[in-house]
Parts: sequence; C-alpha cells; structure tokens
Amino acid sequence: MNPHKWFLTNMDCCCLWVANPTTMTDALSTDPEYLKNVGTASKMAETVDYKDWQIALSRRFRAIKLWVVLRRYGAAGMRAHIRRHIQMAEWFEHVVAADERFEVVVPRNFSLVCFRLRPRFMADKAVEALNRDLLAAVNASGRAFMTHFVVDDKFVIRLAVGGSMTEMRHVRAAWELLKEKVNDLIATGC
Repeated sequence: MNPHKWFLTNMDCCCLWVANPTTMTDALSTDPEYLKNVGTASKMAETVDYKDWQIALSRRFRAIKLWVVLRRYGAAGMRAHIRRHIQMAEWFEHVVAADERFEVVVPRNFSLVCFRLRPRFMADKAVEALNRDLLAAVNASGRAFMTHFVVDDKFVIRLAVGGSMTEMRHVRAAWELLKEKVNDLIATGC
C-alpha cells in the first residue's frame, strides 16, 4: 500500500501488511556475528529486529509521517476521507456514463474512473487519436490533469480522485472542462 496516494502522506511512504511475518523474516533473516545483540540473540518475543524484514540492514525513518496522520485523523477520519473521494468518483462515473459521447471502459474501482470518447462511425485509429487529443487538450489547459492507459488496445483516459484538497467543485470543474474540450474538438473537426 502506498499511503502517499490516499493517506494524506507525502512521498515516499509505503506500508507492508503481512498475515504471517515469520514467513518473511525467515526468508530475509541474516545473523552474522557482528549483528548479534542481547535482544536478538535471546530470541525474546518482544524483540523485533527490523533488519530481518527487508534486504537492506537499515533504512530511513518514514513511519512517523504516517503515524502523525493516523493519530490526527483516526480510523474514522481516514474512512470519511476515502469515502468522500469514492463518492466524488461515483458522481463522475455517473455523468460520464450518462453522456452518449462517452463510455466507461472498465467499472470504477474506488476513486479511479476509466473512460473514453465512444467510437461512433469512426475507425479505431481515429477514435484513439480523438481520445489522445482530448487528453492533451485537458492537460494543456492546466485546469485539470488526467492520465491514460491502454486496455484491450483501447486508449483510455483516467480520472483519479485522490488529492488531499480535492472537493466536489474540482470534480465538477473537470467534467465541465472535458465537455468543453470535446465540443472544441468536434467544432474544429478533429
């Protein structure tokens, strides 16, 4: 999991959840003489030797920033934050699906909406070019930024609701911008 993507934590910070930590520590454990100490040599249950949780023997301390966020917001606050983003993405998915010019290509997952202009009486390459032009126009505006990917040889635009300061007005503005840029592309005959 990457908390910097949704947990109000800046780069770089990641979490690792393991159901059975012994499996991982058994695989990564090294015990040369110079690394032994009283706690690890006695195999005390309360002693956690983090060198056995990774390939490197040490690392930077990144956990404090996530700890502060979790301490400040709590589980309920984090759930509310994530649910707000999911609701905004649900709204965006709904308006995209309701506009006959667009199609939702894959079902929305959490706060990621994948869509494209619908191919109507156009060759596949022309539809792909139109979607590329739409994405370029949206991003060039500087008012919103979206990314893309290719699924089943289709160029797909991605809207991810995930910024810590994102509000519904931003998602609505992104939708209005998309419609504006589609109208511009149609008007210019692209």
